[in-house]
Amino acid sequence: MTRRRRERRFGGLLPVVRRHWRLIAFVALLGLAVAVVWTLRRTPIYESTASVLVSTTATPTAAGEGRGQLSMHDEEQVVRSTAVAGIVKQHLQTSATPQQLLRYVSVGSSGGSRVLRISFSHPVPATAMTGADAFAAAYLDYRRQAVGANIRSLTDNLTRDVADLTAKKQAQETILAPGSQATGEERDDALTLRDAYSGRIADIQQQLAALRRVEVDPGSVLRPATPPSRSTGSLTRNAGIGAALGLLLGLAAAFVYDRADRRVRGRDDLAELLDKPVLTLIPPLPRWPRSWAGRHQPQPLAVRDRPTSSAAEAYRVLQSRLTFQADQLGTTSIMVTSAAPDEGKSTTAANLALALAEAGREVLLISADLRRPRLHRLFDLPDGSGLGELLSELRLDSQTEASARITSELWSVAKHLWVLVSRPEPPEVTALLGSEAMRRLLDSQRPCFDYIILDCPPVLVAADATALAPLVDAVLVVADRPSTDRQAVVQLREQLEEVGGRIVGAVLNRDRSARVGYQYGT
Repeated sequence: MTRRRRERRFGGLLPVVRRHWRLIAFVALLGLAVAVVWTLRRTPIYESTASVLVSTTATPTAAGEGRGQLSMHDEEQVVRSTAVAGIVKQHLQTSATPQQLLRYVSVGSSGGSRVLRISFSHPVPATAMTGADAFAAAYLDYRRQAVGANIRSLTDNLTRDVADLTAKKQAQETILAPGSQATGEERDDALTLRDAYSGRIADIQQQLAALRRVEVDPGSVLRPATPPSRSTGSLTRNAGIGAALGLLLGLAAAFVYDRADRRVRGRDDLAELLDKPVLTLIPPLPRWPRSWAGRHQPQPLAVRDRPTSSAAEAYRVLQSRLTFQADQLGTTSIMVTSAAPDEGKSTTAANLALALAEAGREVLLISADLRRPRLHRLFDLPDGSGLGELLSELRLDSQTEASARITSELWSVAKHLWVLVSRPEPPEVTALLGSEAMRRLLDSQRPCFDYIILDCPPVLVAADATALAPLVDAVLVVADRPSTDRQAVVQLREQLEEVGGRIVGAVLNRDRSARVGYQYGT
């Protein structure tokens, strides 16, 4: 389970990076450019560092010992104190306040080391070096004064204790003096107290002697400040930081954009939404060149007009996979549709029919998009009559008359390929496509052709496709990588399944990852 979660996590990360690498690269380069411009335009800051070895012998205890515990964190705070900054102010004879001087100072130590690194940053190199040395010297002076004051305070306290104990001892000696009227018990108590006071006085005098032997050693400068190097103005370092921050922001922007983007995210995403395989990926095709009159010529059909292109190979892959499924399932009629307009369904239907005919299959291509027919333009055919008129007449004709009437409307556009066109907007479009006449038409042509391909309207635009879906053997869904909405694909699947439509797979148009997939031998 843990391994699956890890694979799912990384499996979700890498596709996002692949989909939005341009955005990530742009933001990273923008961060790099901002860092470079900021570095070049700002005043350079120079930093100089002095190293100080902190001594522990300058920390006497109340017992007169010259060594105590040393907290480097506390010593760093001492360096950054206003007391030390005040000493620096006097030493440098500057008009800056202690608080202002502390803005330029940074202090650090590593691990269990007793070495403090005192750094001073300033736009003027000489001032940076002088400031680092001044803070190092001021810290040692302050520590020397503080330790000396501590020793004096301890000495004074111990001297007072000796005086008090001496007075108490003399009082007991008075009781023990000859001629004293003290009783024997009182003399015994006085003798005990006098001896105790004498012992404590001796101990304190030893502590005083130890304090007088303590040498006030706050530490020493291990390495004076050296000529400073450029610090925060370093172009290389700032450029690296800017690029790294830009990369992180780019990744964050990519994830936010990816979550907000409702479009189909690729092959795996489309397959998951439909719960069916994606049979092929169609790379984007360049636009057809303009004619001399300034109008766009019809979009080329890759299998017919560019047979060696990667797109033509992609349609041949679709033909191969679809015929394999059709042979296994006994499928002859295939409806090609999409969720919304302009997703490439008509082009896919035409190229699929051409690829099937190229493979030697007898194919009938029907323009069943009665609202916005396009097949007659792709094959340069007239649209004077076609499917709409046929369906209207088939309601009255007999089966024999229907077969003859259909044959007269077919156009042979290539070897093994016939096309039945349609005129836009006949009356009762939905009723015609779902009618018994449409069923009779399909049944009459199945014995004549290996495959019947129907170019149908988008599912979510009108009810035409859902009316026709129960009459065909299979449905092929076309999606457009840059524009198809993910939720629209889900709605398409639900609507087709509700009427018994049998989705066998999908085609993903204008997928740039397909460009590298069909280049063998070109």
